[in-house]
Amino acid sequence: MEKDNSKELLIDITTSLINEYNGEVSKVTIREIASKSGVSVGLINYLFGNKDNLIAICVQKIILNVVTTFKPNLNINLSMNNFDKAKQKLKETAKQVFEFLFNNKSIAKISILNDYANYNDKSNSNITIKGFMSVLNNLEVETIEKEKIAFYLTCTMQVAFIRSLTNSNYLGYDFNNKIDRDKFIDELIDKLLGGLYE
Repeated sequence: MEKDNSKELLIDITTSLINEYNGEVSKVTIREIASKSGVSVGLINYLFGNKDNLIAICVQKIILNVVTTFKPNLNINLSMNNFDKAKQKLKETAKQVFEFLFNNKSIAKISILNDYANYNDKSNSNITIKGFMSVLNNLEVETIEKEKIAFYLTCTMQVAFIRSLTNSNYLGYDFNNKIDRDKFIDELIDKLLGGLYE
C-alpha cells in the first residue's frame, strides 16, 4: 500500500470511528484503527507520529465539513432596519455555533487548540471568522471593521468555551446552561456592535 493511500485510509477510518463514538475521541484506540485499516500500529506511528496527531487531523476534517456546510436557522423580523437585521442574524448564528461547541466538546476542544497551535488561512477558526463576516454583509461599515467584529466574536467564543471546560461558571454565566450561553452571546454582540455603530 502506498504511503499517501495509507494515510488517506487511516484518516477515513479514524474519522469514521470518531463519528461512530459521537466525537468522544478518547474511545478511539490506535489498535482499533490498526485493526479496521489492516495496518500495523507501527505504520500509524510512522505516518502520523502518534494517535493524537492522527486524531487532530481527523477532527480538523470533521469540523471543516461542519463549518463549510453550516447554514444557520434564522428567524429575522424583516421590518427591522439593516443594522438591527445584521445584529439579529449575527446573534442567532453565533448562538448556533456556540451550541455546536458545547454539544461536541471533545472535538471542538481539539479543533480550537489545534488552530491556536497551527493557525493559517485554512484553519477552522479562520473559516468561522469568514462565516461571521458573511452574516454581516449588509452592515454598512468597512470590510476591516466586519473582519474585526468577526475575529473578536470568534476568539471570545472560543476562549469562553475552553475556559468553561474547567470552570462552567465564568463571568457570571453558567456555561452548562443554554439560556446563560445565549445571554452571553447576546451581551457579547451588543458590546461588539453597540458602541461602534448605533
